[in-house]
Amino acid sequence: MSKSSHRKVQKKQYLTLIGAFITTSVLSGIVAAGIVAPAAAVVGVTATTAPEVFDSLPAEFEVLPPSEKSTILTADGKLIASFYAENRIVVPLENISENLQKAIVAIEDKRFYDHKGIDPDGMARALVNNLQNRSTQGASTLTQQFVKNTLLENGLQKGDQNLIDEATEQTLTRKLKELRYALALEQKLDKKQILAGYLNIAPFGPNVYGAEASSQRYFSHSATELSISEAALLAGLVKSPVEYDPLTNPEAAQQRRDIVLDEMLRQNVITAEEHETAKGTAVADLLKPNLKPQGCGGAGIYAYFCEYVIQDLLRSDQLGDTIDERRRNLQRGGYTIKTTIDSRLENLAYESVTNRVPVNFPDDIKAVIVSTDPRNGHIKAMAQNTIYEPPNETNPGATFNSLAVGREHGGQNGFVAASTLKPFTLLEFFRKGHSAWELTGGRSKQFRFNEFKACGQPLQSSEIWDVNEAGSKPGSYNAIGATVNSVNRSFAHMATQLDLCDIMNGMRDLGIKQQNGEAHNPNHPSNLINAVAPPLQMSGAYGAFANSGIVCEPMAITEVLDRDKNPLAKFEPKCRQGTDEVSARKVTTVLNRTAASPSYSAVHIGRPIIAKTGTGEDSANLWVLGGTPQLVTAAWIGREVESSRTLNGITLNGVTYNPAYGINVTAPMWQNYMLKAHEGVEVLDFQYGDIGQPPKPKPEKAQKPKDDKKSDEKKSDEKKP
Repeated sequence: MSKSSHRKVQKKQYLTLIGAFITTSVLSGIVAAGIVAPAAAVVGVTATTAPEVFDSLPAEFEVLPPSEKSTILTADGKLIASFYAENRIVVPLENISENLQKAIVAIEDKRFYDHKGIDPDGMARALVNNLQNRSTQGASTLTQQFVKNTLLENGLQKGDQNLIDEATEQTLTRKLKELRYALALEQKLDKKQILAGYLNIAPFGPNVYGAEASSQRYFSHSATELSISEAALLAGLVKSPVEYDPLTNPEAAQQRRDIVLDEMLRQNVITAEEHETAKGTAVADLLKPNLKPQGCGGAGIYAYFCEYVIQDLLRSDQLGDTIDERRRNLQRGGYTIKTTIDSRLENLAYESVTNRVPVNFPDDIKAVIVSTDPRNGHIKAMAQNTIYEPPNETNPGATFNSLAVGREHGGQNGFVAASTLKPFTLLEFFRKGHSAWELTGGRSKQFRFNEFKACGQPLQSSEIWDVNEAGSKPGSYNAIGATVNSVNRSFAHMATQLDLCDIMNGMRDLGIKQQNGEAHNPNHPSNLINAVAPPLQMSGAYGAFANSGIVCEPMAITEVLDRDKNPLAKFEPKCRQGTDEVSARKVTTVLNRTAASPSYSAVHIGRPIIAKTGTGEDSANLWVLGGTPQLVTAAWIGREVESSRTLNGITLNGVTYNPAYGINVTAPMWQNYMLKAHEGVEVLDFQYGDIGQPPKPKPEKAQKPKDDKKSDEKKSDEKKP
């Protein structure tokens, strides 16, 4: 017995039939004569009230610019990262290949250029095809689809769930509203404007929207370059962006593409030869996907700087009143965020860091370079030898923590800054009128707490600070000798003649402070060389010695442009006189003479520099700080977690360092970077302070001539019995 050619119509399909028939009838009646008799005959009251519902709906609706991804750029215009709720790049219609324009009209709305926003014939055809379980076109015109996508987009942009629900609910009222808006939109916009709007808002894959972003994602080129085969592939995606995603379902995507190509041939928008050529190219051969993830996770070596930028943006009231609003604007506003980072310097920094301490180096040993311009605070490079992700088998040393910055910028508290802190004691020493040639340090290494003052009062403790030295450093030293040889006792001795509050507040004034913004605890004298600081803080503070006491806050963003490339937010350098010019320049002189000494040859770069090395207790944190008038760099090597564990015995590039110091372990990394960073850069010198001349040695006292008379008398006495 032969099977009937008619399928059994299910309940769900009856409902679909009724709903579509009502809509078609209402629509036809309104368009033709404002009469809805066919619908009324079928559904009575529901259809009778449909015209009233239709007429009561507003004809105008708000068309917000669609969400667009924001991009972060280097100072020289290179892409760092993109952020989006919807991956979209809005472009004008002339920047979208005519191949895609033809393909989308052919498969989605072949009477697009003839109707006035709605297509009753198309809706009726879709109804029949639905019952027969075959369809190549939907019931909605491109204008209707544009309306529906826009209503949904409006709700998403505003974060309004009610609007989102209204745009997606399956009701006759929603459909009527969509039709009403489509008719109104066709009166307001021409066909090119509607097509451009549709091609910029429609989904062309899982979380990829619009022609340009989808073209970049699947083919790694712009939408202007889409071939016929590529255009047909994209046009086929809008029916079901997930089901036909060519990256996950290439066979289904190819079948759908071929349907589009067949329809284009049927409508004579392509030739038979073009059809054959396009269809003969496998989807797998078309794809050249760009799968770079959004956000800082896709920023590569810039990831930690990217995180710093995001934290600054979320704190800026120029981009919204609340953090949630700023985050939403970042993901939907199409911002262009211009930053201070220099791509050449960033690449040099990463190269120097990883050449010295490779990625995933054993035993959690990490390395960082961060550079700032002391004249404006611009962060020019920020690199570390880690991958921006959670630790895993492939990358056991990976971390989300930026080791260069404080916790408020996605980092941690910092590391013991060791002898790189000594210039701040020397700064206060000069501020209080002491001479660079004054001798210090010629005493016991044991200092009682009550030898120190804090905020005008002696410390009320008899505790002993045992000031250890790396190597034997006997005797007394002037400021230059104490700095070159990094004599702990000399700086502790200087501090006994000062006030610890003044030293710590002076450090805070130059940017070295605790996470709460307060100065380091003055009641612990060891903070003179054991205070914790992130490398970025240290680089910024040393900038004051390169810039006559003017300190500039580290700065990552220069400008934010809106989607139309108009200025939206401007960020200016925040510079101030952090300490007095005279004292700062004296420290500059000492640091310059220190850097020029033979024992600092590992940091020489063939131009004037300031520099100070640092080695934490038990060689646990190894530093070099310093730079030129244009670029100050902090370099650090240590451990992210157990930061107090010794690095003695570390082997780098085949050389074992025992003991390990800043001058032998970290200095080569700093020097390699700074040499290359200054290639082709003008040689500038510092403004130095007058530290006077070393005092002339006192002449030896002349011996008094012997009194011959007394001598003779003595001899005479000796002869007496």
